[in-house]
Amino acid sequence: MTSTIEASLGRKVLWRLIAPLSFLIFLSSLDRSNVSIAALEMNAEIGLSPEMYGRGAGFFFFLGYILLQYPHTAILRRIHARRWVTATVMLWGAAATAMAFIQSPEHFYAVRFFLGVFEGGFAPGATYLAALWTPRSFRAQAVGVTMLAIPISQVIGAPLSGWLMTLPVELVGLSGWRLMVGVEGLFTVLCGLLAFRVFVDSLQDAGWLSPEERALAAREQEADAGDRAVSDNSLRFLADPMFWTAAGVWFCLLAGAQGIIFWMAQVVKQIAGGDPLQVGLITALPWIGVGFGMLLNARSSDRTGERHLHLAIAAALGGACLLAAFLVEPGWIAAVLLVLGGLGLGGAQGVFWPIPISMLARENTGRGVTVLNMIGNTAGLIMTPLIGVLRERTGGFSATIYMLAAVIFAAAILTLILRAGRRRA
Repeated sequence: MTSTIEASLGRKVLWRLIAPLSFLIFLSSLDRSNVSIAALEMNAEIGLSPEMYGRGAGFFFFLGYILLQYPHTAILRRIHARRWVTATVMLWGAAATAMAFIQSPEHFYAVRFFLGVFEGGFAPGATYLAALWTPRSFRAQAVGVTMLAIPISQVIGAPLSGWLMTLPVELVGLSGWRLMVGVEGLFTVLCGLLAFRVFVDSLQDAGWLSPEERALAAREQEADAGDRAVSDNSLRFLADPMFWTAAGVWFCLLAGAQGIIFWMAQVVKQIAGGDPLQVGLITALPWIGVGFGMLLNARSSDRTGERHLHLAIAAALGGACLLAAFLVEPGWIAAVLLVLGGLGLGGAQGVFWPIPISMLARENTGRGVTVLNMIGNTAGLIMTPLIGVLRERTGGFSATIYMLAAVIFAAAILTLILRAGRRRA
C-alpha cells in the first residue's frame, strides 16, 4: 500500500520534474518532425528531391541520434541533471534554429545530423531520470507521461507549424518554412535557459520536498543501486530467437510511426491539397488516435493481463485503417479512418514493452531494453530514406502507403508468432 509520504513525493515529482521533462520531450519531437511540414515549401526552394529529403530527414538524423545514445547517458551521470538538461536542450535548439538558414541539400544533411547528435540521448536520459527520481509505485505513470509527449507534440505541433508558415512572411523577409523552424528552434533555446532554474541535480537538492520526502527518495535510490549492483554482464538473451522476434515487432511499429511522422504531410498535400495550416490539421489526426490508443489499450491489457492479442489486434487495425484512409475519397470518412489507424498504432505501442520485459531475466532488463530501443531507432535510418526512393521512382505515394500498411501488419504477424513461441515454451 502506498504511504502518505510516498504519495506526496510521487505527486510533487510528477508535477515539478516529470512534467517539465515531458514538455522538453514534446519540444524535441516538434523540432525533429517539423521538417515534414517545412518540406511543403523547403524542398523546392533548396532543391531537395524526394530521395534527398528522405535521406536528410531520416538517415542523417537517426545516424547522429543512435551514435550518441550511450555517450549522452555517460555525460548525464558525470555532470548531473541540471547542466545536462540545460546544455542538451540549448544545443539541439541551436541546431533546430540553424535550419532557417540552410541553402543546399548538403546544409540540410549537416543540420539534421547535428540535430540528431544533440537530441539523441535526451528521451532515454529523461526516461532514466523519471525512473531514478520517482517512487516505484509511481514509475509507470511517470514513464507513461513522457511517452505521451510525442503524440501530443504531433497533435499540437503539425497545425502550429502549418499556421506559422501562413503568417505574412514579408514582414521579416523570410520564407514561411524558414520563419517556422526559426521560431520553434529559438523557443527551444529559451526553454533550455529556463531549464537551469527549473531542474535540480538530485532530489536531495529539491527545496520543495520535505525532509521526510527527501529521506524516502534517498532510500528508493539506494535500493535501486543495490539492484543494479547484483546484476551480471550476461548477454544470453541475445541468443533467444524470441528476443529477436520482439525486436522485429518494435522495429515494425517504429517504422510505421516514422513513415507517418516524416511523410504524412506530403501525402496529404498531394491527395487533398490545401495550405500548410490545413495540411497540418489533417496530419494531426492519426496522432490524436495514437494518444488515446496508448492509454485505452494499455488500460485494457493491464486489466486482463493479456498482452499479445492486444498488440496484434491493435496493429492489424492500425494498418488496415491507415491503408483504407488513402483508398477512399478525401472527406470525413477518411478523417475517421486516420484517427482509427492512429488508435491502432498507438494501442500497439502502448502494450509492447511489458512483453519483452517479461521475457528478460531481471538482471538483463536494462541491457535488453537498450538493445531493443537501438534496433527500433534503426527504423528511422531505413524507412524514411526508403520512402524517398519509392516516391522518386514511382512519382506518387501509392507504393509508400502499401509499404507502411504492410510493415504495421508485419508487427501483428510477428506478435502472433511470438505468442505461439511463448506458449510452447
